Amino acid sequence: MNFLSLNIRGVGEDHKVSWIRRLRSVHNLSFIAIQETQILDAEHIDVAACWGSSEVSVSRINSSGRSGGLLNLWDARLFKSSEVISSRHYLINIGSWVGVQKPAIFANVYGPQPVADKARLWKELKEIIETKDGVWVLMGDFNVVRRPEERFNSVFYRRTARDFNEFIRDSGLMEPKIGGFRFICFRDADAKLGKLDRFLHSPCFLDIASNSTVTALPRELSDHCPIILSNSRRNFGRPPFKLFSSWMLGDGFEKAFITSWNNFVGFDHEAEKRSLTEVELEQRRDSFKKVAELEKFKA
Repeated sequence: MNFLSLNIRGVGEDHKVSWIRRLRSVHNLSFIAIQETQILDAEHIDVAACWGSSEVSVSRINSSGRSGGLLNLWDARLFKSSEVISSRHYLINIGSWVGVQKPAIFANVYGPQPVADKARLWKELKEIIETKDGVWVLMGDFNVVRRPEERFNSVFYRRTARDFNEFIRDSGLMEPKIGGFRFICFRDADAKLGKLDRFLHSPCFLDIASNSTVTALPRELSDHCPIILSNSRRNFGRPPFKLFSSWMLGDGFEKAFITSWNNFVGFDHEAEKRSLTEVELEQRRDSFKKVAELEKFKA
């Protein structure tokens, strides 16, 4: 099950609807959490056009003027929502996820600006997490950073970061590392950058999605990047080392293995960008010879 979180800054335009639909198709998304729909009456959102088919279920929160508005979309074949908990700043669906025994709880979060409101939001969410047992996945624009290096050209507020970090710790949540882009929010007018959007999940999420990764995609039509939590094993090429059980039965395996392990220098990835020196070429040839020695023990 792949998740998308996106602060879209208004979903009322056709090109943004098409963007959501394209993201869903390209990344095989099962759950989409949209922040800042900026739609006063969320019933007017063309859900089928966003999803690209009629096999979709939805929960929504109206915006307050041109501010806020939350939208959750999901594959109706994979997730059945039986309970909704919502406020202006969060939209939580609780239900059953195909193949998962525990209840699945997916929370779309849009953090407020005032410090006191942030603290109240973390308190509310913590209380809900404590009373609702299940596989939690929280996603959204939390409107806060955890550490100074998550901001650029703007002020880091230690109190808000401390409150947020305490919420994550006290709620027993985990944050997966994110790839793609270091900063998720880009304000062109004053060149302010920040990592305001993220995924958090309960530890038991890893029991069913151990290969999960988070990637920030190009922002395209918003000042926020779409972020994707996917449970697909990425292909980074051939593994640098392989071992067959049958090798260990051959005479001389232990000696060959220890010699190869102690003398293997690894591959310099920076060297791939330039011509190798004679020393590097010799090291690489020697490494391949040692791997070839191990190949002799293959059944």
